[in-house]
Amino acid sequence: MFARILKIFGIIALCAFFLFGAVEIWVYRNRDNIFKKTKEFANENLNGNLEIEDFKFRPFSGSFGLNFTLTNIKLTDSLYQRHQKPFLEAEQMHIALDLAGFYKGNIKIKNLILENGKMRLFVQKDGYSNLSIFKSDSGKKKKKDSDGNDGLLKKLGNMRFVNFSVSYSDSLKQKYYGALLHDVTNILTTTDSTTNASLNGSVLFNQLTFKPKKGGFLINQETRIGVALAYDAENKLLKIYPSVLESATNDKIGINGIFDFADSSKQFTLNFEAKKIAIKNALPLLNRRIKEQLDSIGIQTEVDTKVHVNGGIASTVQPHVDVYFKTDTFQYSLPVGVLRDMQAEGTFTNQADTTQIPGPLNSRVTAPDVKGKFESIPFRLAIAITNFRNPVARITGNVDADSTNLDQLLDPKRYRFKNGTAKIDFNFDGSLKNFYDPDRDRFNGKLSGKVSINNISMDYLPRQVHLKKIKGDVTFNEQAFVFPDLSFSDGQNMLYIRGKVLDLIPYLFGSPKPLRANVDINIPNWKMNWLETLLAPRQVVTKKKKKLKLVELLDDAIDQMQIVAKLDAKKLNYRNFNAKDVKGQFTIKNNAVSIEYFVMKAFGGGNVRVSGEMDNSGASQLPHMAMRGKISNADVHSVFYSFDNFGQKTFTHENLKGILNTDFSFESRLNNNVRLVPSTMKGLLRIDLTNAYILNFEPFMKMKKLIFKRRNFERVKFAPIRSDFKLSGQEIEIAPMEIESNVVTLYIDGIYSFGKKTDINIQIPLSNLKKRDSTYVLDPNNEEKKQGSKIFLRAIDENGEVNIKLAFRKKKDKEKDKKDEPEIDPDLIEK
Repeated sequence: MFARILKIFGIIALCAFFLFGAVEIWVYRNRDNIFKKTKEFANENLNGNLEIEDFKFRPFSGSFGLNFTLTNIKLTDSLYQRHQKPFLEAEQMHIALDLAGFYKGNIKIKNLILENGKMRLFVQKDGYSNLSIFKSDSGKKKKKDSDGNDGLLKKLGNMRFVNFSVSYSDSLKQKYYGALLHDVTNILTTTDSTTNASLNGSVLFNQLTFKPKKGGFLINQETRIGVALAYDAENKLLKIYPSVLESATNDKIGINGIFDFADSSKQFTLNFEAKKIAIKNALPLLNRRIKEQLDSIGIQTEVDTKVHVNGGIASTVQPHVDVYFKTDTFQYSLPVGVLRDMQAEGTFTNQADTTQIPGPLNSRVTAPDVKGKFESIPFRLAIAITNFRNPVARITGNVDADSTNLDQLLDPKRYRFKNGTAKIDFNFDGSLKNFYDPDRDRFNGKLSGKVSINNISMDYLPRQVHLKKIKGDVTFNEQAFVFPDLSFSDGQNMLYIRGKVLDLIPYLFGSPKPLRANVDINIPNWKMNWLETLLAPRQVVTKKKKKLKLVELLDDAIDQMQIVAKLDAKKLNYRNFNAKDVKGQFTIKNNAVSIEYFVMKAFGGGNVRVSGEMDNSGASQLPHMAMRGKISNADVHSVFYSFDNFGQKTFTHENLKGILNTDFSFESRLNNNVRLVPSTMKGLLRIDLTNAYILNFEPFMKMKKLIFKRRNFERVKFAPIRSDFKLSGQEIEIAPMEIESNVVTLYIDGIYSFGKKTDINIQIPLSNLKKRDSTYVLDPNNEEKKQGSKIFLRAIDENGEVNIKLAFRKKKDKEKDKKDEPEIDPDLIEK
């Protein structure tokens, strides 16, 4: 039984062998006839020349039938001799013919495979296109087969392209397209009204260039395509059914659309859609200009997008493009910090004004809800960007901050927030590309907004500044921050401030203009605790070359800001100094204070006006103070007490009474506890001291031991003293002066030292021998008292104490000829 089955199969195989052998012989013998019919087919449908080097019959290649392999095919148009560009070239072409139609004289291709070839389509600058190869002569009539089918497309079946390139260049309109079909299958089907095509396979796109200056799309991009098309020849309508283009990064882009080639329309519509496509993967698919614009923004995230394109097929006007996009979360770095957890949803159109043509000048991006965090502070924005040649943005937004996220925003080692909230609302309308023009030093746009601060507490640790209960509103624009009613506490005082900060926004972007603030400060009861902070040692900050963060910009702004302030305080207290009705104006710059004027009531009802400088800029190791002023009707006891006895302990407020009028200039270094450094003091003091008393002054007590032992040196009353004193270091140079008192009349000169160099000459005329009691009337500038003999004393510092000794003459007369005065026994004087 099995042997019979083998015999049957053997007979069948033998018959098949002879059958196909006979077909092979028939094909070979009818080779010229087949060539003739092939050329007739080409000539019937093409205006050109078809060349085939060889072909072979392959009945078992692919499906069984009339299968042929053609080699070295070349198809040229009628003007090939002029331009030398073949329309089509292929090393091999595999054709499967429809057997039934072939014998009826109606050649129809069931399957067509093109390998290792290229198709080049072009339009020359003179308007000639080799696409004319598909046009028949006007005098020829198209033949129809028995089924009524005509045209080349209806004679084609399935097609496959292997390593086959296709290019199109239009030198007239500057459009260039090209692709290498690695392995693409096209299944063609026809109906009464349409021809349908389904393309699937891998494609290397060389370029899709619409404008060479902007670069091309899909430059050297590997893809996989799955495209379904339908062409309605009667209505000249090409439809792209929902199809997919998959990039080398496995991102899938949906495509559909319609091309209307009718003479009355010639319009097209294309739609693209992508889900979760990474921007870094999408950029290589775009043209150079768009890629550079998007890449310069620096955003890296995934995007859902839909694109709608509508335009004229042959129009020179750009098509109308609408884009919808929605991003995943992303972050974006700014010079002053990082925008985190950003999300944006919006639209783009290149025809914002429908009465104008599409293009960059008529483009607009709208993102009504952009949200995220600036470092740690939440914000929401609405953005509209127009004019893509020189982008102009309109941005409105709000920021909500509290002590928690403010602490995270700034450096907690320098700034510390404990409670309170701040809300910022702002609007910006201006250039997005260059919102600061350094050449003209101006802000390219309009900025406005408002900051509402509610009960914030803040510590600025580098200066040990502690502020709390900060309340108020700040309005701002690109030129100034204005605060009409800002209040806060420094721990001891409530301060009420109004004023403005100028050029802060330009300064943050590098403007050379100085950062300035003009403020009015009202302090009802001022316990001054700022000097220690102002004169504290400066921290040396090493500026890094990297971009500044917000906290570093704030530190820099605080250090560099020039503040011009007017001050009004009902009361002022600093250590022992007390004043009222204080008014003044001062400037703070680079950690230095320049006092234009301060007027106040102080020193027991006196009037005080001072000006000067206090400098802690770091130019020298210790802060420097220089003061000039005038004091009228001041209690000298209060003056010495208020100024801590000017850093010395010999002549203190406890020793003084009287009314002082003085003009003075004084300068000194200060230690960081805001105390004078005596060795650096310099000054000139012009005094007018009236109704003056010196009480229990130790040098006078020592004088009493030498002379006038029975007089009241414990309470010495003086006639008005008007003299100049020059201060240099710790030494006061006393010009020759008279001191008329109720106990003695003295003439003194020399050096009084806060250190150990006191050396004062004291001359006591013998006229003082006259009795002085409570009835004595002060008689200054009496020339008679200067006449006659004198007692000479010297007040000299010895081991830190000032001792008074008898001398025979003034120290400066030592080198002169001796005119000895008789030595007088002090006991005799007292007697």
